[in-house]
Amino acid sequence: MDLQSLRYFRMVAMEGSFSQAAQKLCYAQSNLSTRIRQLEQELGTPLFHRHAHGITLTEKGETLLSYADQLFSLLMEAETVLKDDGTAKGSLAIGSMESSAVTLLPKILAAYHRRYPSVTLSVMTGVSETSLRRVLDRTLDGAFVAGATKHAELNAVPVRKERLALFSTAAYGKDTPYQALLSQPLLVLPHGCSYRQILESWLSAEQIFPAQSVEFDSLGAIFASVSAGLGIALFPESMAEVYRSSRALQCHEVPPSYAHVTISFVWRKDRLMDSTLQSFIQVANEKGGKQ
Repeated sequence: MDLQSLRYFRMVAMEGSFSQAAQKLCYAQSNLSTRIRQLEQELGTPLFHRHAHGITLTEKGETLLSYADQLFSLLMEAETVLKDDGTAKGSLAIGSMESSAVTLLPKILAAYHRRYPSVTLSVMTGVSETSLRRVLDRTLDGAFVAGATKHAELNAVPVRKERLALFSTAAYGKDTPYQALLSQPLLVLPHGCSYRQILESWLSAEQIFPAQSVEFDSLGAIFASVSAGLGIALFPESMAEVYRSSRALQCHEVPPSYAHVTISFVWRKDRLMDSTLQSFIQVANEKGGKQ
């Protein structure tokens, strides 16, 4: 199994078609089909289901694609590091929770861009669990995540300590007991969100059973719904400056044992540390507002 065969296999898998892959590769379709069959014979297993509607990966094909993605990612990474002359350049893909993307990242990204304008930045938002998975599978170079991060394959550096708050409609006064607030519907992001996990742990410890949970995939939708009186939400207090301009929201204190969470930047331990990532971590430490 050579790299060229893997390159051909990967292109067919990504395109979902031998003809489209052949066009992308500028390679004869018949020759491409032959190379894939030779690879299947070498591995002793079919990699694609061939049917009237096209092709789909087999289970073994999915496994090989995962390894091929990692291999080509490592090759690109190695090339980048070996060509590294100490100057930040190229591209950097960063993951973040949506909350950090609107409160923490702007000043970090702005400062980084001013210092290293030749680096192309991209940001992918998602809950912490999703960002961690994307770092592990090398989709992302690194990510900002909340809470304890202990993984054998990851490095982590704390960037900021956030104070958490319960958000409700302004109809509830600041002195409203949290037991009354927590009996309202909980407005949460999908499972894997660190703030949701903290809230659920708090509820479990207090033996409080909310009316229901309403799951959103948008932070803006959550705060709009809190303002409208649908329920309550737990997020960093810093979000108040972003969403409280209409005075429709109220912040409530959280018990000390649940009041703080650390935001960390994580990256793979086996990722070769080039100047681009190293300089980003430095800027994140400087501008993160760590307490």
